[in-house]
Order: sequence, then structure tokens, then C-alpha cells
Amino acid sequence: KINKSKTNENIKVSERFQKVLNTALGYCTLSNGSYDVTISPIVELWGFGKNKTQVVPLKSNIEEVLINVGYENIYLKDKILRKNITSLNIDLNSIAKGYAVDQVSLFLKHYGYDDFLVEIGGELKSSSTNLSSWVVGIAHPLSNSVIKKINLNNYSMATSGTYNNYFIDNETMYSHMLNPKTGYPFAYEMISATVISKDCIDADALATVAFTMNVDSFLDIINSMDNTDCFLITIDENKNLLFYESEDFSSFIH
Repeated sequence: KINKSKTNENIKVSERFQKVLNTALGYCTLSNGSYDVTISPIVELWGFGKNKTQVVPLKSNIEEVLINVGYENIYLKDKILRKNITSLNIDLNSIAKGYAVDQVSLFLKHYGYDDFLVEIGGELKSSSTNLSSWVVGIAHPLSNSVIKKINLNNYSMATSGTYNNYFIDNETMYSHMLNPKTGYPFAYEMISATVISKDCIDADALATVAFTMNVDSFLDIINSMDNTDCFLITIDENKNLLFYESEDFSSFIH
């Protein structure tokens, strides 16, 4: 309804929708706009959305859709949303699954369950009374194997990667991690980012934010947060994998 609306009139939204969008807008600000939930027109243009025609767009077409991108054009307060750009489209794909995981977990807790693992689309959250009961894996980005085993007890985990959503044109790989400022894929060498945090909504969003900046900048952000850690993988020009961990990530390794 919001995306189809082509006016800048006030739209009433639910408390849940406001929470998810507010959280997302917080990460838009944290990343200085490199992560942007209004990126949908660019995603469609590159063929990573409902449109599956994956070709490198013309520069003029990219410039045309960039006019309709910009999270700062969303007004949200007291369950009232307004779009300052009438053609603005909101895409919460990078955070909604994490929120859903949190909600399912709360549902189970409400009915008295204390030992469970919730998974939706690769986003995870565990609850346990046994400190070694839930062991989950981080996939190797280039092979069908597990690169790290994680003790995920009473925490959430999300992994994003460029290794399973891309296309190749003229021997150049174009990933689905698109820069809302330029309209082109990010040029960083990151291919996998795993984030562990208390709430899955945060792990989900941050695993995407990781692809919008260089490794050192993202590690600085994660190391400044409480109860939040990450494991990052980049690839160099010789196809060698390089691994990076936040300060306390080792405490989760099985």
C-alpha cells in the first residue's frame, strides 16, 4: 500500500511496521546512507528483484532511478508515515526476516518453551538452558562445507554473501549488493559477513550493512556495540580468502 501510493499524504502504519522501519532507518543513518531501504528501484533495474532480467543497465537509466532513492525522504513518527518523494519504494528484505525470527521466538517463549532454534531464510535465533546445546555452521563461501562451527546459545546469527546472488557479464561479476549512492554494485572484496547479536533483527540488518563499507570501518562499528560480534570473509585478486573477526567473536567458536 505504501509503495503503491503516489502521494505525500500521511499513511497510518502498525506498531510492528513502525518498529521494523525505525530500526532499518537507524542503520541507514549508522552507515551514512550506504545501507538504504529505499533501494528497490535499483535492485529491480539490475534484475535482482521481481525483474529477473540481469544485464548491466545504461548509465542514464541508473541516474533516472536514483532520483527516487533516499531514506531521508521518509517521515515516520507516532505510527504516521509520509513519503517526501511520492515514487519512493521501501524494501525491508534485509531486515524483515530477522524481525520474524524474533517474533517466532517470543511466541515460543510465551508458551513456555526454553530450548529451541528458529530459522527463517538463513537467519537464526536460539534459546537454551544448556550452554552447549545449539551448534550452527557458517557456510564456506566457495565450497559446500562449513567454515566455522558456532555455539549459538541465547543469541541470534545472520549471514549475508555475494557468493549466491550475482551474474556475470563480459567476464565481470556483478553482485546484488548495490550502492544506493551510485546505483552500481559495491566494489569491496567482501563475499561473506556473519553477525551475531542478541536480536535477530539487528544481526540481519548488520550482515547487509557489512557489504556497504570497508572491513576496518565495519569492525569498528561492531566492536563499539554490546553483545554484537562478526566474522567477515574477503577475497583477493588471486582468489585467496582472508578472514576477519571482531574482538570477542572467538568466544562463540565451537
